Amino acid sequence: MKRVATSALAPGLALAGLALAQPWLEQRMFTHMLVEIPLLFAIGAWAAVRMRRHAPAWFATIDANGLTGLTVAMLVSAFWMLPIALDAAVLVPAIGMAKVASVVLAGWCAVMSLGRARTAVQAFFVLNWVWMTGAVGAMYQQAPERLCNTYLQGDQAHAGIGLVVLTIVVAIAWMTTTFRDREAINA
Repeated sequence: MKRVATSALAPGLALAGLALAQPWLEQRMFTHMLVEIPLLFAIGAWAAVRMRRHAPAWFATIDANGLTGLTVAMLVSAFWMLPIALDAAVLVPAIGMAKVASVVLAGWCAVMSLGRARTAVQAFFVLNWVWMTGAVGAMYQQAPERLCNTYLQGDQAHAGIGLVVLTIVVAIAWMTTTFRDREAINA
C-alpha cells in the first residue's frame, strides 16, 4: 500500500482502536474527560493535518478568519463538559456515537481554522476555552455533591484537578507556539 493511502487511513484506524478501548475509558470520569475526549479531538486534528492540502472549498468560504471552525470547536467542547452530557454519552449509545463524531469534528475544525485565524482571534477562543475549562474543573472539585450520576464524587474531584492542569498545559503550549512563530516572522 502506498504511503499516502496509509497516512490517509491512519486517523480512521486510530479511531477504530479507540473504539475498542471506549468501555474502559468511560468507567472513570477522569479517563472519560481527560483521555478519551482529548484523543478524539486529536484524531480529528490529525485528520485535518493530513488533508489540509485537500480541504473542502466550501469550508474555506464559510470559515472567514477561522471564526466558524473555532466556534464549532468551542461549542462542542463546552457541551461535553456538562455533567448531563457525560451521563447521557455513557448511558445512551446513540449519544455516545454523537459525542465521538462531534469531538472528532471539533478537532478537525479547530486545526483547519487556527491557520486562518489571526493571533487576536486565536487568543479569544483559546483563552476563553482555558477560562471555561478551568472554571468547570474548579466546579467539579468544589461541588459538595455529585454532578454526574454515572461517576463517584472522588472521580469528579480527580477530573476537576485534571481539567485545571489541562488548561495550564494548553495555555502554555498555545502561547509558546504563537509567540515563537511571531518571533521567527519578525527576525
